[in-house]
Amino acid sequence: MKIKHILLCGWCITSACSNPQKDQAEKLEKEVMMIHDAVMPKMGELISLKSAISKRIAQLDSITQSTPTDSLSHSLLKNALLLSSQLKKADDGMMDWMHRYKGDSLKKLAPEEAIKALTHEKIKIEQVSDDMLKSIEDAQKFLKQQ
Repeated sequence: MKIKHILLCGWCITSACSNPQKDQAEKLEKEVMMIHDAVMPKMGELISLKSAISKRIAQLDSITQSTPTDSLSHSLLKNALLLSSQLKKADDGMMDWMHRYKGDSLKKLAPEEAIKALTHEKIKIEQVSDDMLKSIEDAQKFLKQQ
């Protein structure tokens, strides 16, 4: 009877103590998803800006073809093409990250491996977020100047 009681007490104590690595992995997973969830709603805006920039590229291309010596139009076209590329990179980055993120698989890893993997995912989604926010801001500024 004493052995059962001791084992039960030991189990209760062990169960009551949290696993710091598991807690850290869960915290990292929440941080990763918070970053994703904060920037994902901006995908619609990003796509709208891509469309607006594409229209502006078509207009500027037409102008530069009709007035090849117009350096301002050439410069604007170059900037618009760069912005279009940045918006595409940001869009592709989010789509690629979502396609490759395997949250359920990460939960099956040992806590120390999950921490490593989630730290890597956090770095990747932070870059996606930065790319999206910067490309949106730059495209908005460009279109307002036009």
